[in-house]
Amino acid sequence: MSDKLQRTIQRFQAKIDSGSFYEAHQTLRTITNRYVKSKQYSEAVEILYQGSVILGKNKESSSASDLIQYMIEVTKEGDLFDKVKLIDSMSYLPDNEPALVDLAKQISQASSSKYGDADMHHFFGNKLLNAVKQGETKVFPLAEVHLVLGTYESVPLYTDFLYEWWAANGGDPGVFLARGVINYAYLKNVKFAREVGDRFINRLIKDGKINQDQKVTEGDVSVYVGDYPLFTFLQLLLLTLTKDASKFTKLFDQYKQALQRNNLVGPIEHLGKLYFNLKGPAQAPNMLSFMGDLFK
Repeated sequence: MSDKLQRTIQRFQAKIDSGSFYEAHQTLRTITNRYVKSKQYSEAVEILYQGSVILGKNKESSSASDLIQYMIEVTKEGDLFDKVKLIDSMSYLPDNEPALVDLAKQISQASSSKYGDADMHHFFGNKLLNAVKQGETKVFPLAEVHLVLGTYESVPLYTDFLYEWWAANGGDPGVFLARGVINYAYLKNVKFAREVGDRFINRLIKDGKINQDQKVTEGDVSVYVGDYPLFTFLQLLLLTLTKDASKFTKLFDQYKQALQRNNLVGPIEHLGKLYFNLKGPAQAPNMLSFMGDLFK
């Protein structure tokens, strides 16, 4: 950081220390505007980053969010997307900060990748999921999208939440497991879909909800069976997605009634189209709404 920028940040810090939050915020914005107009984007980003961190540490989350939003605009204009600075600055915002939803949208639009940056998705998914756990249940669909598009580290966060959601509601664990399995399968991410299945089942075993007597093994394939056909179907689905169309069709026909009871015929037919070019919906049915009543 240049001496000039350092002095600007020091003056900003002094105003914050004296409690002049609004004045400090507006002054920093004015200074940043000058850098942006002269196309000194790196300097503008550095000022906004430093200022937003200071405001975030002082619990001035609204002002911090405003500077972060401005930083996103500047990084886009100057082609200086810096996810390290963005994640660090946003980490000081509370998990239930309303601006996080807009920040997530703004960053997704700024990304050049089709699905956005996986690390950014992981960050927002984790933040928003924490907000859900604090009672902000309306943001769960958005948290879920970010977790599904996130990193390998997103999988246990997502799976554990689905498991705990099932534990609080009871019934067929397959209803909850289906979200993770199908959402990852939609992205053709069979590895992550299987990770969801394995982690979910391991938690069921650990908590004594299923036991070895329910384990059926044929060759090198093992599944847990019981009173919940959807749960059994999903285990077999994870094995079938990398097989051939005939095995998928046979599995679908065998469990079609269970799929109908849980409004999952459309999503599974779409997987048949996606993986085996079978007849099915052209667009993926929305998995975000098929259990919406649980959060009302």
